[in-house]
Formats: sequence, C-alpha cells, structure tokens
Amino acid sequence: MKASLKHFFDSMETYLAGPPGAEGVSALAATHPGWVVDPERMALYGQFVRGHVRSTLEKLFPLTRKAVSADAWDGLVEGYTRTRPARHHELNRLGEGFAPFVSDVTGARGLPAFLPALARFEWTDFAVFASEEVVPERVERLTPNPTLAVLEHPYRLCAFVRSRGEEARPAEGSELALLWRHPERLVTFYMEATPPALLVLKMAVEGLSAEAVSQATGMAAPDVLAEVGRFAKDGLVLTPAARS
Repeated sequence: MKASLKHFFDSMETYLAGPPGAEGVSALAATHPGWVVDPERMALYGQFVRGHVRSTLEKLFPLTRKAVSADAWDGLVEGYTRTRPARHHELNRLGEGFAPFVSDVTGARGLPAFLPALARFEWTDFAVFASEEVVPERVERLTPNPTLAVLEHPYRLCAFVRSRGEEARPAEGSELALLWRHPERLVTFYMEATPPALLVLKMAVEGLSAEAVSQATGMAAPDVLAEVGRFAKDGLVLTPAARS
C-alpha cells in the first residue's frame, strides 16, 4: 500500500474513532494540508458510518442489547465504535470483535456478569450461519457437521436464547453448547450437549460402529442407530443415507 493511501486510511480511522461533529472534522482536515473539507458533509459521513455500526450490532446482538439499559447499550456501541473501528467491507463482520470488547469492559462498567458469554453465543450463532465451511452433499461414513462450533460457559444459555431472553438473566450452571448450520434448512441449530449427542459425535469422529458402541456401553445397537438417525435429521452429523 502506498504511503499516501495508508496515511488516508489511518487518518479516517482516527476520525471515525474520535468525537463526532465539528471537532473531529477539524482534526481530520489538519492531517491533510490543502484538502478542502466540507464540515457538514464530512460530519454526515461520520454519522453514516457510526449508524452502520450501531444497526449491525443491534441486529447481531439483540439479546445482549435487551439485557442492559438503553444508556448502557449506547455506551457499549460508542465505546466499541471508538476502539474497534469498522474495517471489513461486509457489514456483519463489524460485530466480530464485539464479544471480546464486552468481556473487556463488563467489570468496569458494572454490567451483568453473563453478558460476555451471551454476546459470544450470539456472535457464534451468526458465524455458524455464515460459515464458509462446505457441507458435503454425500459422505461415505458418519461425519460431524463441519460447521459445528462448541462453546462452554457457566450459564444455561441455550434455554435463555431459545426463550428470547424472557427471563431477566440466564440460570447459572455449567453448559457445553453445540451450534451448527442445518445442511438443508440453512439456519443455525443449537443445543446443550447431552450424553447421546456427545456419543454420536464420538462415533463420527472416531469412526465407531453401532456394534462397537453397543459392546462398550451395553446400549442396544438399534437404540444407538436410533440416536444416530435423530441427530442426522437435525444435521448435527451427516450419514451416507441422510443426503442421498
């Protein structure tokens, strides 16, 4: 990148991370001697970019927003905009660093302790949906869904998210959450990891047969196959017959 172009982008980053209005426009103009800047148009551009950041965060993190006061949310959006300037051309990617930012400021701002985990869950929900992992049309053996993501947190977030945040806060309790994109419905599925789900995933990862699992666990082979079929229907695993 040419030095002049880098200087332009660096100055715009500083402008967008700085105070809105005339003060920010004046500082920007000072970094480009001879550049005639219309203050009103430049301020409008800054508002336009900040508005995109806000609308994107509110779309990606609706439950995180719902869990705090309006003033606290405004503070999160403003703080994030200043410290994590928008860089990616795809608008949804503006939210990629929001969960780590929430984690960094939760204690100092007196925000709910569960907020970082909730923000991470909501971002993972979107990231799984938008994953570029290719789900094969056909598989030769039991296979985990390649979009699968695993989150561990000290709250029962699966139930909380499913209820759309009806309770004031999620219940406390260790949870291992599984999130994946359904191969046909193309939406994110999520669930608390249960022993049957983990067993089926173990079979897929290690290439275990129903007979081998039956011998190791005492579980009847038809019951093992029934669990495989149940989770294949949900798209957690792929089977040779599931997408034939």
